Amino acid sequence: MRSSHLLLNVRLCIYSVAFLHLLFAAIMILPIDMSQDEDPRVSVYIRVRWKLLTCWFNLLSIAYQPIALYCDWKEKRGEWDHVNVKKWRKIRDYMMTSILFPTTMYSDFFFWRMWFKNPALIAPVAIFKYLPSWAQHSLHTVSGVMVMLDILTLPRKRPKSILPGLMGLVGFCCLYSTILVTSYYSGEVVYSFLDMFSRSQLFLLGLLAFTEHFFFFTLQWCIVDLVWGKTQTAEKKD
Repeated sequence: MRSSHLLLNVRLCIYSVAFLHLLFAAIMILPIDMSQDEDPRVSVYIRVRWKLLTCWFNLLSIAYQPIALYCDWKEKRGEWDHVNVKKWRKIRDYMMTSILFPTTMYSDFFFWRMWFKNPALIAPVAIFKYLPSWAQHSLHTVSGVMVMLDILTLPRKRPKSILPGLMGLVGFCCLYSTILVTSYYSGEVVYSFLDMFSRSQLFLLGLLAFTEHFFFFTLQWCIVDLVWGKTQTAEKKD
């Protein structure tokens, strides 16, 4: 479905702000050096941070925003049907609906649950002293708002089969789970709770993580049906 000029302009503003925000966050946060800290659990985070789920979905978002800007700019210029634009639109939709929305929403909700329960479950508390006060909201609040705005403002329709998208999500989750496990057995604990919980607790937590990912994956299509379903019906009648 095509967007109105007003909606295109709104999205172009959203994607521009989101991209600049991510660049600012990366420039301010990534150079922080904690490798000289006396606590080895803290100093190792100079490497471990690249294995955080937060890092993964924010880096994916940095790649996603220029694609979204390109697609909307081309649509604004009346080049909606160009072959190259169609290809990038498919990539944009797959990135958002298969990985970015469910992963970002899960990670943001999970982070704040852990944060309010006990920040030490996420990482050694000393690590948070290195980060600016706005960093957590930048990485775990703004991110969720941006993906929700994308789902709400970009016309989509539920695919005939959600299986390809679901397979992409499962593949991403399995890949990330493998990274966590291999890092743990190589001596780099990505999240502190991996050392605190029993194996049975970790198994249940992993099962809950997959369930929540599936919940958010399903939720987005319910939102799409609610927001854009009537528009699709009207277009079919016309």
